[in-house]
Amino acid sequence: MKTLLFPVAIALLISSCFLDADAQHVIGSSAGEKTDNYIGVMMSKRHIPGLSVAVLKEGKILKMQSYGLANIETHTPATSQTVYKIGSLSKQFIAAAVMLLQQSGKINLDSPVGTYLDSLPSTWQSITIRNLLTHTSGLVRDAPDFNPLKIRPLSEDIKAIYSLPLGFSPGTQWDYSNMNYYVLAAIIEKVTGINWAKWIGQNIFEPSGMHQTRTTSMTDLILNRANGYKRTSAGWENAEIWLALRPSGAFLSSIADLAKWDSMLYTNKLLTTASKKQMWTAMKLIDGMNTHYGMGWFIDSVNNHLRVHHDGGVPGFRSDFERFPDAKFSVIVLTNGGSAKAERIAQNIAGFFIPVLKPLPAQALPDKEPEITAIVKGFINRLQKRSVIDTNTLSTELAKAYNKEAARVLAYAIGGKIYSITLIGRRERNGRRTYRYRLDYGYDYTDLVIQFDSWNKIIGYGIDD
Repeated sequence: MKTLLFPVAIALLISSCFLDADAQHVIGSSAGEKTDNYIGVMMSKRHIPGLSVAVLKEGKILKMQSYGLANIETHTPATSQTVYKIGSLSKQFIAAAVMLLQQSGKINLDSPVGTYLDSLPSTWQSITIRNLLTHTSGLVRDAPDFNPLKIRPLSEDIKAIYSLPLGFSPGTQWDYSNMNYYVLAAIIEKVTGINWAKWIGQNIFEPSGMHQTRTTSMTDLILNRANGYKRTSAGWENAEIWLALRPSGAFLSSIADLAKWDSMLYTNKLLTTASKKQMWTAMKLIDGMNTHYGMGWFIDSVNNHLRVHHDGGVPGFRSDFERFPDAKFSVIVLTNGGSAKAERIAQNIAGFFIPVLKPLPAQALPDKEPEITAIVKGFINRLQKRSVIDTNTLSTELAKAYNKEAARVLAYAIGGKIYSITLIGRRERNGRRTYRYRLDYGYDYTDLVIQFDSWNKIIGYGIDD
């Protein structure tokens, strides 16, 4: 899961596929046994109540297993039919819907958004459908007044950002934005005349046999629904429930249904080969820089093997979908634990079944800027000891946006005894330097991604789980 607390273009740093210590020492005579043992260790250490996994080769199931509890209160076991919130895995279905509409001639990916929606801000004139799909539009990540406990029409969510300036000219930078997929949902409704979620249900879920996949709801009775949890110092607690229906993370699904979707992606029954190729090709910026993001999927590689993937996270749930098209191999992980590291779990399971897909250990970079590392260590130390950030280390803009709650959330995310802090990634662009530091806890790790301006002031930071 990528938790951005302030803007940092993580995908423009170095994609991280790194083997963790627990995966290196798993005992087992077969890939399936290693998977079982590894999941047991991770569920214990990461406080995961329930987890479901599917491992597939050419869309056919090699292993489908569920572990732990879908509901702690009722002691209900997790099964292949357990329905989890899947967070941003939902984006691939919005993207697939747009591609289906392109196939039928109702949408042109390179047409301006204004071709389909009326009364948009003049600053949006050059934003295309492709920009929205690939997070190169310049739209903000979320509406500033977004309230997860409030339900309001999709049109109001979009209008809430009309007055905000674009973060950059479309196509010149990459920045992950949930609002891109709100706008895409509105376009689906405009060109079909049908509610976006209903259209996706009729045209993607039903043809794929995904009968348990649907939008989230706190009023509907949903069979086999998992409850989401978080672990605190006091023990288990129910996770916060988001009432708002967000196109960027709207759906519930089961491991069995997502396995059906993986199988469908090997056919041309819905999406053509050309459409899938577009979705799974990383967008390049105007200057030629690779964004490592296609359409609803992140795009990178493991040991020169193409990796198409996305993770998802909403309170109490973490998920990940890994596809390796060259190997015709997939791993899907769904959990109902807010601190689960689903992406890392899925990556390491892939390595158990196909060793060449084994994530590489992180390689330390020569630290040629010890003054930056000193600032980072001070930043971490202050957070761990007092849950605060020294605003003198922040840029003027970031200092104005600083709040104690954001610092508290980050302090919790990097909590625990840190044995080492290692620089493992660095990228410089447009006067901004982005660094990835590995925080090693011995049994686990977290990556802190932090960005500096030319005056060595912090302009963005976040956790890449």
